[in-house]
Amino acid sequence: MKFRKKKKRIAVGATPGIKFMAQIVKGETVDFKKMAEMMDKASTVNKGDILAVLDLMAATATWMLEEGHPVRFDGFGIFTPKAKVKAVDTIEEVTAQTVESVGVRYTPDVDVKAKMKSVSIHIEDTDTTT
Repeated sequence: MKFRKKKKRIAVGATPGIKFMAQIVKGETVDFKKMAEMMDKASTVNKGDILAVLDLMAATATWMLEEGHPVRFDGFGIFTPKAKVKAVDTIEEVTAQTVESVGVRYTPDVDVKAKMKSVSIHIEDTDTTT
């Protein structure tokens, strides 16, 4: 994984001031189309079939999450519905309006977590402090 050197002004803590840190150099976002192309080259399944399965998988997983079901992708992790809710004093006060937001939590599988912990770190030679 690539990192670059970053200059940042820190205003809080015991030693505020100008500090330097490593920042991940993020590559382009990889969408289903690109993944299907990569999978097509690494398997006997064609890109069109892979893309159809990935699209259906995303639609099905989204529907299951909307219904309140956690969704596990074996070897990758689990996606769990989550909600931010407001606490009220009586059971009668619990309404749809007390659900402030709904989202999804991702928890990586043990193997994914381990691979990310042991990823190779490369700091770019050039100091790009802007």
